[in-house]
Amino acid sequence: MSFRNLPGPAKLALGILAWAFVLWVFILGYPALAPVARFIFGVLVLPCALVEWLKMKRMVAGRTAGLLRLVIIMLAFFLWLLVTKYQ
Repeated sequence: MSFRNLPGPAKLALGILAWAFVLWVFILGYPALAPVARFIFGVLVLPCALVEWLKMKRMVAGRTAGLLRLVIIMLAFFLWLLVTKYQ
């Protein structure tokens, strides 16, 4: 089965796993970059994946998807700031 024939949720899961793997390899050589990798994954990858999932479920479309992605990224960023400040 090729990548094109996979259903949407499987492609989304593979995309998330690919990002996780790339970031994991990124921090293998330099463990001090782990917070940066966590930031990228939690603030950029997961919100974008959530919006893509909502697009697959046809809950959002078009310009709304872009705005929702921006709002979720901002919320994730502020949540990340709050969590890292009180750690």
